[in-house]
Amino acid sequence: MPVWSRIAAGLVLAVTLLGFAGFKAYSEKLGPLVQAYGTTYFNGEGPPSAPVPCKSEGEILSAIARVHAKYDHFEGDGLQAFEQRATYLKGLPPLRIEKLYVITEDDQLRDGRMVLFIGLRANCVSTVFSFPTRLYRELTLSSGAA
Repeated sequence: MPVWSRIAAGLVLAVTLLGFAGFKAYSEKLGPLVQAYGTTYFNGEGPPSAPVPCKSEGEILSAIARVHAKYDHFEGDGLQAFEQRATYLKGLPPLRIEKLYVITEDDQLRDGRMVLFIGLRANCVSTVFSFPTRLYRELTLSSGAA
């Protein structure tokens, strides 16, 4: 057997084995990722998620009143200015909401170190998240809110 055919056969075998290993690694990546705190599914696989019931602005305001919370409210130009400042200072993504309620204190949950953000779009809660109070105050100091 000539030398060039041995080299060609070796290259074909190497490429085939590398291709098989790459395909196997890619296939495992497409499966669910099981971790200590939960399972992450990719490509729309996994159990179907139940639709989230809409919580209206009225329900949010009554819940705020029940816990005697202090809150800040943003909408319109004030919300837009807050979002722009958050993007400029901290690189936060746009919220894509129409109204924002920021729970700063309440008598049951907030201990003064965290604030709770509740964003509404089309009179329905669309996003809920929290930030450290220090970060929230930093974002509101120059925007004129709070």
